[in-house]
Amino acid sequence: MNQKRISFLLILAGAIAGTAILALSAFYAPAGADAALRIYADVRGIYGLSRMGLIGVWAVSALFGLALISYFRICVRIGKGQSFCPGNVRGLLHIAAYLTVCAVLWLGAIFAPSFFFHILIGPVWVIFLLFSMANAAMAMLALGLSRLLSQAVEIQRENELTV
Repeated sequence: MNQKRISFLLILAGAIAGTAILALSAFYAPAGADAALRIYADVRGIYGLSRMGLIGVWAVSALFGLALISYFRICVRIGKGQSFCPGNVRGLLHIAAYLTVCAVLWLGAIFAPSFFFHILIGPVWVIFLLFSMANAAMAMLALGLSRLLSQAVEIQRENELTV
């Protein structure tokens, strides 16, 4: 497969992921916050908790969107034949940083309700923990790939000097 085709497939995969995140943050999260208000109407502090959760989901979605923008920039560079360039290393480092912050926000979603509102969120915390672990794993993968790519850029630079 040539680089343009690989770049196109990577961009397509990113667009599908971006569409899913947009749907989650735009439609499902507000509906979930409103449902929580109806179900737990008698719980003190539920309005603040539901709004805090909604803002948290939007913050994670925004960070994920920034990570996708960095990802798309990397894909475009790959399509132009610039697979081993410092810009891709920086892009992977940005992705790692965004996803690390997302992992921390998901952990905050587990502990904030009990700390601020004295509410136990029940089995939902397992889902938040899985999201946090997935974001942390993707961040570690991006960090590892940035290190490998950095070494490849350095090797390519050395090869250009010897020729």
